[in-house]
Amino acid sequence: LGQALLRPDAVLSEPEVREAERHRRKVHNAIEDVKGHLRIFCRVRPLSMKETDQGDFEAVRVIDGMRIEVPRCGVFTFDGVFAPGSQEEIFEDTQDLVQSAVDGHNVTIFAYGQTGAGKTYTLHGTPEEEGIAGRTISELFEIVARLRPNHAVTITASMFELYRNRLVDLLRQPQRRGASSSPPSSPKLTLRCARDGGMEVEKLSEREVKDASELKRLLARGLSARAVGAHGLNSESSRSHCLFTIKVTTVDLGTHDSFTGKILLCDLGGSERLKKTEATGDQMKEAIEINRSLTALADVIEAVAERRKQVPYRNHKLTQLLQDSLGGTAKTLMFVNCSPAESNLQETQMSLSYASRAKGIINTQAPHSPSMSCRRGIGQSSSPVFGNR
Repeated sequence: LGQALLRPDAVLSEPEVREAERHRRKVHNAIEDVKGHLRIFCRVRPLSMKETDQGDFEAVRVIDGMRIEVPRCGVFTFDGVFAPGSQEEIFEDTQDLVQSAVDGHNVTIFAYGQTGAGKTYTLHGTPEEEGIAGRTISELFEIVARLRPNHAVTITASMFELYRNRLVDLLRQPQRRGASSSPPSSPKLTLRCARDGGMEVEKLSEREVKDASELKRLLARGLSARAVGAHGLNSESSRSHCLFTIKVTTVDLGTHDSFTGKILLCDLGGSERLKKTEATGDQMKEAIEINRSLTALADVIEAVAERRKQVPYRNHKLTQLLQDSLGGTAKTLMFVNCSPAESNLQETQMSLSYASRAKGIINTQAPHSPSMSCRRGIGQSSSPVFGNR
């Protein structure tokens, strides 16, 4: 096979083509494993006009493509640092994972940071500058086009938000009306252990799509239904955690071998200090719940990074949903978004410390057995990194 591939006029038989594809998958997966099952990137947004008008200034210093310095906190090192970098540059480090999902692996990409740090822009962008989600969809269907007609490919999508610890199906409900950020009433969704050992949401609607434009419209529809609100730091603050899942099933029409992979895009709600956001009423309750869930996530990251026998996945729905992404089998990218402003130094330091702690996590290559995955995490942990300060 190797000699045949070297000949410019080579015509491969079907068995040779399948063997070449098998080899490609193996090499591609090995390269991604060398990069790391969990990679962490930092993106520093520019100063906002409001910050500039108030006399704020850039206090953090990007040393190079991997290091960032925060006054009185030292230097933080990540797999990549963007200040802020273009949407194209951000996607370059994500692009190869789309192929991994088509090859049957689970992929998670999630964005974390304080409110107003640019998480939603990184993941979803704008109509003029697509974020990771839109570019992922385009890349996915380009790969699928190359696979056909020798493969049958089915692509489905689902989308929900975790709002005040309640799961809301964003593809089933009509768009929200009025000034309230609260989602409309919806059928009760619950978590359960899936056959593959991960967690799945019962009664969540799942839509099959045929092309990139249809999937992008579905994503836009879900985003329009997400809970948002304005406060002292952000005019369009996400008031929930939003999870968008793309499932890809590929069947070789010759051998009938099949692969199923998933891409999970998770836009986490921003950590908040109530004194700064000036949140009251429902917004204060939303902020308290977001901070509580992020505390639970920080506890899980700490426990997994320190190789503890008991990991508190069950302490919150968010950590149950991300169980496969942190210490599980998924190939995971984490984008920590932060502000360069001197007025936000404390929040920036906390975000970077949180991300640095996650660097100690090692996701496994072999899948967990269902019996073990659903029983993990009965221990408790208490290290509140994020609170209602």
